[in-house]
Amino acid sequence: MRSQRTKLHFWLTTRIRLLCVGIFVASLFIPPFVPESTTALPDIELDSQQFMLAEDGFLLKTSALTEQGTRRAFAEGIIHTVEPKESIESIARLYELKADTILYANNLDAKSTLKPGQKLLILPVDGILHTVKRGQNLSTIADLYSVPSERIVQQNKIKSGYLLAGQELIIPGGKPLVEPPKPGTKPATPAGKPVIVAGKPTAPTKQYTIEPTYGVLQRPCECFMTQGYSAAHYGVDLQQRGGGPNFAAEDGIVIRADYGWNGGYGNVIEIDHGNGLVTLYGHNKQLHVKEGDRVKRGQYIADMGNTGLVHGPTGIHLHFEVHVNGVKRNPLLYLND
Repeated sequence: MRSQRTKLHFWLTTRIRLLCVGIFVASLFIPPFVPESTTALPDIELDSQQFMLAEDGFLLKTSALTEQGTRRAFAEGIIHTVEPKESIESIARLYELKADTILYANNLDAKSTLKPGQKLLILPVDGILHTVKRGQNLSTIADLYSVPSERIVQQNKIKSGYLLAGQELIIPGGKPLVEPPKPGTKPATPAGKPVIVAGKPTAPTKQYTIEPTYGVLQRPCECFMTQGYSAAHYGVDLQQRGGGPNFAAEDGIVIRADYGWNGGYGNVIEIDHGNGLVTLYGHNKQLHVKEGDRVKRGQYIADMGNTGLVHGPTGIHLHFEVHVNGVKRNPLLYLND
């Protein structure tokens, strides 16, 4: 009897060991069960999320749009490979878009020539691409382009109010905020060369530049804000202790460079950046550009001063305005700094 029990125990133990070994070996070849992704953001009412600011980093990383038919996150653009004898106009007709839409999306201008094999980004609708900057949200982006936020949400299939720095959005019906620079253009008054200001020669010895800010326009001075935009003050006051240089916020053409009172602006400069966008620089001490000059982003255009309507000798500052199609807008939407 004892011998039979021993044999039975040995038989069961052997079977259990073989079963365990079999399960282990099978696990090496059968992929583990992976549940459906639970990382999708829940639907959130957009009205309460429009003021969530974009931060650095990617929670939802966009895919590179390099292959025919691939899509970016929240977008439906495709890549078109240029065939022989194709032009911007013929490609635009093929996709039922405006030629400008293709130009804007690919950083081209009307004089650009296409080459066979060249790849072009084709948007699903007329408009432009906007890369979200740190600190922007749906409301500020909609204000920038004067496009209802609902259209941006619908076009990009946004299901939450979160935007991420670096995320690309299609702005349906949008146009570039600044006119694309024309090829071969140069600043009218390069730094380091003499310029004529009010009949007197001056010779700046240093080319002043500053780092770009997070918005569309570069900050026009190395300074801090002392007064913001309001219904009684259609601009921002920017100050550097003791004064300093003022810079062009973007490429453009000087349409005004006047000395005098000028309605309280004092010595004033206005620059037309194209597409209805104009910047104004007031209270300057000395101007280094004249009407008709073409200037570059970051170019040294004037010295900060206290001309016009300012308060006392300590009122040295820059009064900076942004005009869009003749309407004075909050500059912080554009500087976003």
